[in-house]
Order: sequence, then C-alpha cells, then structure tokens
Amino acid sequence: MASLTELSFNWLGFISAMISNISFTYRSIYSKKAMTDMDSTNLYAYLSIFALNVCIPPAIIIEGPQLLQNGFNDVIAKVGLTKFITYLFWVGMFYHLYNQVATNTLERVAPLTHAVGNVLKRVFVIGFSIVVFGNKISTETGIGTCIAIAGVSIYSYIKTKMEEEKRKTITA
Repeated sequence: MASLTELSFNWLGFISAMISNISFTYRSIYSKKAMTDMDSTNLYAYLSIFALNVCIPPAIIIEGPQLLQNGFNDVIAKVGLTKFITYLFWVGMFYHLYNQVATNTLERVAPLTHAVGNVLKRVFVIGFSIVVFGNKISTETGIGTCIAIAGVSIYSYIKTKMEEEKRKTITA
C-alpha cells in the first residue's frame, strides 16, 4: 500500500517484492535453525557462496550479453572507468556489511523480531526519501506507512508485555 501510487509501480515488481519478502522470512527462520551448529559469520559466508553459485549462471545467461554490450559501456562512457569501479566497490561493500549486520542481528533475536525490524527499516527508507530527496507522498502511501509503523508498534508492545509476564511468573 505504501508504494502503490508510485510512478514506477508495476505488478511484476510488486509480486517480485512479495516473493522476496517470503524468501527473506524463510531464510531467517532456517538461518536461525542453522545457527545451532555454527555462528552467524560462518553461516553468512556459506549463504553468500551458495547464493553466488545459484545466481551467477542465470545472470550471465539472461543479462550477460546485454550488460556487457550496453550497460557497462554506457556507464563507463558516462562516469569513467575509475569512478565506475569505485562506485561498484562501495555498493558491494555496503551491501555486504548490511547483510552481515542483519545476519549477526538474527543470531541475537527471534526470526519474527528480525522480520519486524526489516519492515521498520523499509518505513525508515521511505521516510528518509521524503525528508532528504523531497519525494512527495500520496494519501495511500501515508496510510500504508502508518499501518506499517502501527504494526511494528503493536508487535513491540505485545512482545514487551509477554516478556514482563514471563518474568513475573519466573520470579513468583
């Protein structure tokens, strides 16, 4: 709902995002189970190697020729080779660090808490784009963002209450 009125909205992108959300959730659940045998850093390394092996062949087959022919050449012509490599390095580095922090966080919290934090992160990104880039939001986008914030708030409140009840029953 928060992105439905975006100019670049399309259903294929929306469905892909929903598949990504479901995949993220399953990855978190199974990663948490796998952390009984190894720590989060090793798990992240194995997941990264596996993901690379799964994603590289289709990427080369589907996008490879077009990327080499048009993509890289156009970008290099526009910004230069050194700047392109520098940007590529920093994007990769920050994405790696983001995922490493997410995996380390998952080691310390429940998968559901991790998923709720991911929702809150997306709301933050929307808010950041509004403040920093001056993006205008529609009523639907505002409602969707408020629903997400309310959901996170309710979850946090209920989780806190449940933890307080556990502590009371343990000390009683």
